[in-house]
Amino acid sequence: MPKQRQIRPPLISLRYFRERLAHLDALPQLALLGLITGLMTGALMVLFLSCLNYLSQTLLGSDWEDYEHMPLAIRLCAPLIGCLLIFLLLTFVPKQWRAQGIGHVIERFSFNQGRLPWQNGLHQFFSATIALSCGLSAGREGPAVHMGACVSSWLGQKFRLPNNCLRILVGCGSAAAIGASFNTPIAGVIFAMEVIMAEYTVVGFTPIILASVSGTALSQWLLGQPILFHSAPDQLSSLIELPWVAASGILIGCVAALFLLLCRHFNRLQRYPLWLRVLTIALLTAGAGFYLPVLMGTGYDLVNLSFAGEISLTLLLVLAAGKLLLTGITFGLGIPIGIIGPMLVIGGLLGAATGHIGTFFGDQLVDEATSPISVYAMIGMAAMMGASLQAPLAALMALLELTNNPHIIMPGMLAVISATLACRHWVPDNPAIFHHMLAMRGLDVSHPPLAQAMSRIGVTSVMEQDFLSSLNQVTIQEACALIERKPQWLLITDQSGDTKTLMPAAELANHLYLLQQDDKPIPDTLLLSEIPAEDRLTVGPIDDHLTLTEAYIRIADIREDALYIINEHQQPIGILTNGMIERYYT
Repeated sequence: MPKQRQIRPPLISLRYFRERLAHLDALPQLALLGLITGLMTGALMVLFLSCLNYLSQTLLGSDWEDYEHMPLAIRLCAPLIGCLLIFLLLTFVPKQWRAQGIGHVIERFSFNQGRLPWQNGLHQFFSATIALSCGLSAGREGPAVHMGACVSSWLGQKFRLPNNCLRILVGCGSAAAIGASFNTPIAGVIFAMEVIMAEYTVVGFTPIILASVSGTALSQWLLGQPILFHSAPDQLSSLIELPWVAASGILIGCVAALFLLLCRHFNRLQRYPLWLRVLTIALLTAGAGFYLPVLMGTGYDLVNLSFAGEISLTLLLVLAAGKLLLTGITFGLGIPIGIIGPMLVIGGLLGAATGHIGTFFGDQLVDEATSPISVYAMIGMAAMMGASLQAPLAALMALLELTNNPHIIMPGMLAVISATLACRHWVPDNPAIFHHMLAMRGLDVSHPPLAQAMSRIGVTSVMEQDFLSSLNQVTIQEACALIERKPQWLLITDQSGDTKTLMPAAELANHLYLLQQDDKPIPDTLLLSEIPAEDRLTVGPIDDHLTLTEAYIRIADIREDALYIINEHQQPIGILTNGMIERYYT
């Protein structure tokens, strides 16, 4: 007997919620998910930061950024012990769970529709906690983004939400992680859309903003509002300094390109044994702890000192070079660390150095007072971040929220764009560091606009539900019953239940009409596969959580004419043809 026509689910059900999320305009549902993922990510960031503070106070006896005031024995032993633990983690964790950081998030977003394995996120939590606690030149931004994206993706996968929704959830988790970790909700939103998703959409903005706000609010409620950078509300003294601001941006952009090339060079050394690479990093970090302990950790205290103008020009350049080398080697050799924090520090040091140079020559060439060193340090931070990530807007928003100084935005814009262009000049192919590292592995994360648009739509929003399933062999009475229900399509299954074909129901109706007009006796049974039909299609299955992009690729890969969508119970719930996909965008 023919199966029943598909019945629409009730308005209050998980299935209806999933089906609505497959549509482009599922804003209320996405907003709710953004709020939930923001709270989940905020709670995870509170746990992460609390673990860092606890380990630092308990094991190191001081703040995890205050290495210069720690005993020499701790500065020497902490990197060695930490790198040993990281080596054990990387050795005993299965290879598929070792990929971490922002690059991993971008890769899974681009090639796996935002489906991040939770095991990688768990590994990231422990490795980042160890790396940051033992003094490696690392930032917490990369691990935070990975963990936030991972917990959001896990939520979507747990409830089998469509992949187009998972992509937005990854953006929600990334934004909430940045906002909760640094008290920068706006920068979190822009970072997620500019760096992770590489697209701006109205539908994407709403849930990502809610996620960033809720995650930041929860973090502020539980941890307060820590201030990373203590800067005065300084501003550019005169517009005559703008050429020097642009020149400073160009210089920092060249350093950003150098940093990328340094990471690329040491990334090629990952063919050497893991123990040798980890030992190298441990010895270099311990050496820094002996000679220049301020290079250990992220180094935000260095930025505060540069704001106050307490570091000489020579020492600024030495510290910037040391931080550049230590971070580039650590990241390039494969230790799972974040690099955005160190990039801000390097940019701040270089910016302060250009401020010293500008002050020296400015006092001799012009009568007006030059801008404070802190102005150049602040714009240097944004310039380095914007050039390295090729994300100028995210860098500017981070500058605004981290310094709480709106007067710095205008010169910051000039410096960031100058740095971005300079970096792109020296590294014209994939100047964004995470994209560059992925390109070295043969992964191109750039997608045509049409493919991006199709990835925002789930197959259930386009599928045709006006169909009936039937066995290939039916009686005349069953065939007539099929036609009486007036479906558009017939999904035909052979006796084994494996091979399926698709046929317009009108073809069966026409065949029954011809049988009635014929003088020959009407047979008792019919084989639907033998009925003459011009539009008979071969079909293959596809899960209901996939996007139109995945459906389009699958049709091409399996060389079928159409797809039938199946739910979690492996039951057909809809039909999708190539023509339906094409008509959706015409």
